[in-house]
Amino acid sequence: MTVVDPPDLKLWATLRHLFPLWWAQRRLVGIGLTCALVFTGLSLAIPILIQRTIDNAIDGGDHSLLLPYLGLITLIAAVRFGVNFTRRYATARIGIAVEARLRGMMYDAYLRFPRAFYDRHATGEVISRATNDIYPVRYFIGWGVVQAIQSMMMLIGAAIVLVSVNARLTLFAALAMPPIAVLTYVFAHKVFPISRIVQAKKGHLTEATDEAVVGIEMVQAFGREDDVRERFTGRAEAVRHETMRQASVEARFLPGLIFLPSLGIAAVLWFGGRDAIEGNLTIGQFTLFITLLLQLVWPLEALGWIINLGQRATAAASRSFAWLDSIEPLPEPAQPRTLPEGPLSITFEGVHFSYGVGKEVLSGVDLEVTPGEIVAVCGPTGAGKTSLLNLLPRFYDPTAGRVLLGDVDSRDLALRELRRSVALVTQKPVLFSIPLRDNLLAARPDADWVDVLAACEAAGVAAFVDGLPDGYDTLIGERGVNLSGGQRQRVALARALVAGARVIVLDDPMSAVDTETERLLVSTLRPAVAGRTVLIAGQRLSTILVADRAIVLRDGRIVEDGVPHDLIRRGGAFTELFGDEALAA
Repeated sequence: MTVVDPPDLKLWATLRHLFPLWWAQRRLVGIGLTCALVFTGLSLAIPILIQRTIDNAIDGGDHSLLLPYLGLITLIAAVRFGVNFTRRYATARIGIAVEARLRGMMYDAYLRFPRAFYDRHATGEVISRATNDIYPVRYFIGWGVVQAIQSMMMLIGAAIVLVSVNARLTLFAALAMPPIAVLTYVFAHKVFPISRIVQAKKGHLTEATDEAVVGIEMVQAFGREDDVRERFTGRAEAVRHETMRQASVEARFLPGLIFLPSLGIAAVLWFGGRDAIEGNLTIGQFTLFITLLLQLVWPLEALGWIINLGQRATAAASRSFAWLDSIEPLPEPAQPRTLPEGPLSITFEGVHFSYGVGKEVLSGVDLEVTPGEIVAVCGPTGAGKTSLLNLLPRFYDPTAGRVLLGDVDSRDLALRELRRSVALVTQKPVLFSIPLRDNLLAARPDADWVDVLAACEAAGVAAFVDGLPDGYDTLIGERGVNLSGGQRQRVALARALVAGARVIVLDDPMSAVDTETERLLVSTLRPAVAGRTVLIAGQRLSTILVADRAIVLRDGRIVEDGVPHDLIRRGGAFTELFGDEALAA
């Protein structure tokens, strides 16, 4: 069974995925690291020059050196400013590039993931992993990694300089390093699992927000504002609680990472001060120690922040990479077959299907549809009509049996060719926030406009398009919000006709139109689909009568099959399904 909800990746697996994304920006990484090295060297040079200024120009005898030393220090500080700007600019670009690449990978994967994935995961969670989960990655990969390397450079460089001046005093200054290392290790292990939980809770919050906005019509219509607000507040409180837990850990450990370096400074003040008083250490060398140790406070503090940021980033990235690694699209054949020319037959051979939980939805369906035939799929709610139709464009694969188009197993066809050959109108048609013209051309952008107008005439779009503000150039709102339900269905039907597919799947395509409009559409639909093979599901007899043949599904099995009028005369399951409509017919 296809994996659609894999566990998050472990830390090292996540880092192995992040490294290629980081290394892909190696030109900018090289610039950033070079600037970090130069910045470190300049930062070490300034305290050394201050020491020379004190020992040679102030405390020494040659006061004429004071101005040259001061000028050199000012020059180095100015160069360091430019280097630091370049480093920050380069690292910012690294983060932005990695963020864009990772978001692009997620979006590309979303387009390929099977429908079973979207059945399992709420829209808000899917959106969150391509938005909220990527922000920490951007800052860690961009600023964090190079800053961490620069901090280590500064620590090592300062250690070398200090040891060369006074190894004994350097040892006292380093007494705080072991506690810092232990504190850093414990902090990392405590904050990482909480960071995972925080990211998950943020996903749940986005999910609640998305559901409330998408379903605002129903929320307001049924007065469910308080319930939705309570649900959102609960999710927001969960985020707040976990974020406070994370902040509590940070509050306990990060101040320690800032405080401990001060112990080294205190040790140098005590022991170095005594050496300076006794004449074993010059005032310039003593100042060098203090200046360098003060410069190390930020690198040590930065390491604490970077570890925290790294935990958040890896926790977030582990969720995204788990999906990218483990969720496979529907398999495609290594050597795909091609469909024959002309109208296509459709065959369901012993088809069984389930959604992975609960009982089977389809149980041994056998159905043959001849080329150019229109077959209606009928049945009560939950009989498996939509599930059967969804197997044709391979939104799902049957758990047993085969689905054939033109005597070719759908699994032996490239998905692109299969879906180019099968046009679909769903129960809830989706329109995009683009002009009506572009919505109609979505499946076939190069279609002749004469063909588009013919499809609009057959689907009933021509009946209302003149009433739109800009006709075919009217911008359609999100999900077609500025069209009625019936108008959306007619646009979707016209789009399917424009697609030029040899097989058309219509899942209750006229449920939202009035009976008069339906009567007109039924009269124009047969000529519009002439020569194409059509499967149509519907709840109205007037829709079903457009078909050459009808089947009745019940509990996932075909219980009746025949010409609609013959089925009405039999008085069986078909007649029971449509009741008074069937008797009137």
